[in-house]
Amino acid sequence: MTSFEAKVIQDIPANRLIALGGVNSDDNPEEGWDTVYLILSKKGWIPDLVSTSSLEKDSIVNATIKNNPVWKVESSRDLPAGTLVQCDDDGRVKSYHPADGNHIGYTTHSVKIGEVVEIVRKYGGMPQSQEEASTFIDPKEPDLEGLTNGELKSLLDNKGIEYNDKATKKELVELLGGE
Repeated sequence: MTSFEAKVIQDIPANRLIALGGVNSDDNPEEGWDTVYLILSKKGWIPDLVSTSSLEKDSIVNATIKNNPVWKVESSRDLPAGTLVQCDDDGRVKSYHPADGNHIGYTTHSVKIGEVVEIVRKYGGMPQSQEEASTFIDPKEPDLEGLTNGELKSLLDNKGIEYNDKATKKELVELLGGE
C-alpha cells in the first residue's frame, strides 16, 4: 500500500476509473514537476485508480493504492455477470469490444446502467487471432444506428450526457460511444 497527494483536475464522481496525469496535465508545466494529477480514464485506457467518493476539481486529495484485486465501478451499460469489461469515455465500465482498446477485468454480478458493479481486475488486450474470432455482441446494448434522434437524446438524458439540441444523428451516436 502506498499513499500520495494528488491534484484533481476535473470533477470526478464516486466509483469512476481514474488515470494519473503527468507534467502539463493542467496546462502548468512548472507545477507539474511536483504534482501528480488525477483525471477520468478514457475508453480503452488501463486505469490506475478508482474513486471511492466524489472528487472536486482543483482539490488536493490523499490517494491510496491498496492493490485490491476487486474494484467497485459504475456501469455505463446493462452488464451480465462474468462480462469482460473496459473503461468507457467517462470512467465507467462497459462490455469489452477489442476495437475500443484494452479490457480491465470482468464483472462478478449483473447490473443495470448506472449501478455500481464489482469487477475483478484483469488487464490486457485480446491477441489478434482471438480478436478476429470474437463475435461477442451484447444483446442488451441498443443498435444506436437504428434509433431515432429522439430516442438517442433520451438515452443521453438518462446518462446525464450533455448534447447540442441541433446535433446530427452521427454526433448523438458518437456521444453514446458508437461508431
